[in-house]
Amino acid sequence: MSFKDFYDKNRRLALLRFLTEADDYRLNSSVLKTALNAIGLSDGRDIVEADLVLLEKHGLVEIDRIKLPGGEVIVAKLTEPGSEVAKGRPHPVVARPDP
Repeated sequence: MSFKDFYDKNRRLALLRFLTEADDYRLNSSVLKTALNAIGLSDGRDIVEADLVLLEKHGLVEIDRIKLPGGEVIVAKLTEPGSEVAKGRPHPVVARPDP
């Protein structure tokens, strides 16, 4: 596995874990980007949004796109399979957490 694959999978695991901590299991892409920056996984908002789309394709999150006057906001909601992956269930696009 390349370093990029390792990094990408760990970033996606962090996204799922942040969603598990949200009261309603929902966070927007801006908040998720800020949270990633706080733990040293700093990437642009476009990368975060691309990860969320990928996670949605795998059924790990659901995405709502909310239209605003200046553009749109992407809000991700954790699904039950996403919660299981965040807790350690293996998945090909997400790193498996340490025990």
